[in-house]
Amino acid sequence: MIRAAILDVDGVLTYFRSAWQHLHRVLGTEEWASLNREAYISGLINYRDWALVDALLWMGVPRSWVEVPVTLRRGTLELLKFLRDNDVLVIAVSGGLNYTGIPIREYINYFISNELVLDNDDSLISVKVNVENKNIVNDLINRLGLDWDYVMAVGDSDMDLPMLRRARYSIAYNPVNEEVANAARIVINSDTLYPLIDFVKAILK
Repeated sequence: MIRAAILDVDGVLTYFRSAWQHLHRVLGTEEWASLNREAYISGLINYRDWALVDALLWMGVPRSWVEVPVTLRRGTLELLKFLRDNDVLVIAVSGGLNYTGIPIREYINYFISNELVLDNDDSLISVKVNVENKNIVNDLINRLGLDWDYVMAVGDSDMDLPMLRRARYSIAYNPVNEEVANAARIVINSDTLYPLIDFVKAILK
């Protein structure tokens, strides 16, 4: 029986794999962002500094520009509604940014992500890093008194490895590499989330 479902957002519930890169594309800051990424990969800056210098590229941008529309993957709302209707606690977690939670917030119980910080004039001034890795989910699971034997985790990237390795029902959805695929009990490759819905229905029966 599943009591809680932890769902990665970027690449699973959305078609894009990175909310950061998606926003860079929308705002035309990709070139500068690639330099920040290279600095992080080469070890010149840590993850938090990387997030900060990326956010600085958007300094002063109004809320309406950084809360860009998000196209959800087909089957997303059906999945979330099905989980909710079957009393499964839904936790959406993202190493991306909080604007991706806007279209799903009424269907989930918890949303964990990095947050773009706005001033009183609704202009971007910084970023609050909440998710350096998905180990943060373990704190929430413990706080809620849940057992990982009753948890389903769905992810696609290296950042999802901690939760995929702990959850009894672990699904690698369009995994980015073999390590992610091997960390999960089930691998699903699909453009929609309908196969995942079928899998959840089978478990709940």
